[in-house]
Amino acid sequence: MIAIVIPAYNEEKNIEWIVNESKKYGKVIVVDDSSKDQTSELAKKAGALVIKHEKNGGLGTSLRSGFEKALEMRADIIVTIDADGQHDPEEIPKLIDAVYYGYDFVLGERDLSKYPFKKKFGNFFLNWMTNFVSCTNLSDTESGFRAFRGEALKKLMLKAKRYEIAVEIIFEVGRNKLRATNVPIKSPIYIKGKGVSVLDGIKNFRYLLSRRKRNFKSYFDDMYYVLRNKI
Repeated sequence: MIAIVIPAYNEEKNIEWIVNESKKYGKVIVVDDSSKDQTSELAKKAGALVIKHEKNGGLGTSLRSGFEKALEMRADIIVTIDADGQHDPEEIPKLIDAVYYGYDFVLGERDLSKYPFKKKFGNFFLNWMTNFVSCTNLSDTESGFRAFRGEALKKLMLKAKRYEIAVEIIFEVGRNKLRATNVPIKSPIYIKGKGVSVLDGIKNFRYLLSRRKRNFKSYFDDMYYVLRNKI
């Protein structure tokens, strides 16, 4: 079974279209992070299974809720796609096919050629540092369009609450030595104010460095995740 996780916050403008197009390829799980608009109602109307957070917890919290539900449903493949229309659901099969081909993790790589220089440079720098710290070789590590093999996702120790989840996923892919690859995806013309800001990028990198540090408690956390996934 294929599960498509869509984190959403105040996305009533796009959510129906995203759900309707995504459900062609699997069971859609929308995680509404305490929206103030009609996101939940419209997602349900379009046929999604909706998880509604009572309090806003951030992107990381939403993704982790969606992952937990997808694994509970015994999904073989889990796809993540943004709710704001930045990704084309018609490209979901590209990611799924790569998992069927044998990869544990697939990351959609955007064409950033039309993005402003500041965004391109920031993306390049954070991408390079993320790969350096994580011992990975992936492009566009900030992309929210991803696919996981279900058994591989169970191995990832994800704790981030907000945008740091993007680099934490890459870190965990490297830590677990998962077979990973990129697939090219379409990219819209850059929209000012959308995506991860420079400040978010700095926070992400600081969080990544903190994840690399190991202490006594870290080993107990690892043991808990291993034992949990063996059950």
